Amino acid sequence: MNVLCAVDGSQHSRWALDILRCLSLASGAKVLLVHVVDIARFSPSRVMGSAARSALAEALEVAEQAGRRLLERMKRKVGPADDSVDAKLVRGHPAEAITRIAARSKTDLILIGSRGATDIRRFLLGSVSRRVVAHAPCPVLVVKKSVPALRRIVVGVDGSKQGQAAVDFLLRMPVPEVAHVTVVSVVPPLPIESSLQPPSLLNRVLVPLEKQARDVAAQEAARIRGAGFEATSLAVHGNPGHEIVRLAESERADLVVVGSRGLTGAPRFLMGSVSDGVVKYAPCPVLVIRKG
Repeated sequence: MNVLCAVDGSQHSRWALDILRCLSLASGAKVLLVHVVDIARFSPSRVMGSAARSALAEALEVAEQAGRRLLERMKRKVGPADDSVDAKLVRGHPAEAITRIAARSKTDLILIGSRGATDIRRFLLGSVSRRVVAHAPCPVLVVKKSVPALRRIVVGVDGSKQGQAAVDFLLRMPVPEVAHVTVVSVVPPLPIESSLQPPSLLNRVLVPLEKQARDVAAQEAARIRGAGFEATSLAVHGNPGHEIVRLAESERADLVVVGSRGLTGAPRFLMGSVSDGVVKYAPCPVLVIRKG
C-alpha cells in the first residue's frame, strides 16, 4: 500500500502520523510525507515595490527551509530511516498539489488533518481537506482527533458500488484483529412522510426499503466476519449523514468509513453530500472511499 500523508506541523497533521503508525503497514508499503508551501501566500501584487517583493521572496525561502526541517522531523517520527519513507516539499495550492502528487505517485490512501495551521498561523486547512476528499484519485482518511488504536469502526453502506468499495478497502487495511465493526444502512426520509398520507401507504413504501437496508447491512457484516473481524449490522431510518454521525458518537467510534457517492435505499439519492457532512461533523477520523 502506498500512503501519502500531508503534514504542516499542526496538531491535526501530527494525529495523522499517529494513525499512520497504528496502521502497522505491511512490509513493502511506501509512505510519502508531503508538505505544501502555499504559493498564494507569497505572490506579490502588481502594486508592490521592489523592497516588498524582495521581502516576500525572502519569506518564501524561510517557509521552504522550515518545511524541509519539518519533513525531516516527521520522517524520523514515522519510523526507521529506510527507503519505505520518503518526503517531498512542493510549492502550490495545498489541495491541488496533494491530489496531483497522489495521482502521479499512484497513491492508495491519503491521510490529512481536518484542519491545521500552515506557515501563516491561523490559516485553517478545513477547506483544504474537504477539497482533497472531493478531488482525490483515491480514498482519503481525514483525521480529526488523536486515535491510539482503531478498535471501534462504523461503516456506512447502502447497496451501491461505493458502499461495497468501502467494505472492500476496509478489509485491505491493516486494522487490528480485535477491531469491532458496526455496519449501518440508513433509509432516508421520503417526501410523502411529511404529508398527510394514510399509514397503510407509508408502510407499503417504507417496509420494503427498511428490509432492503437490513439485508444490505447484514450482507456486508457477514463479509467482514468472514475476514475474521467481529461485526454487527444495523438499519436505521433518518437523514443518512446525521444517523451515521449519531451512531459514531454513541459507539465512541475510532473511525467512520463511507463511500464518496452512492445510492441509498431511495433511488438516485446521492451520497456526495452525505460523505461531506460526515467528514464535517463526525467526532472521529473519517475514511472516504472513492470509486468510479
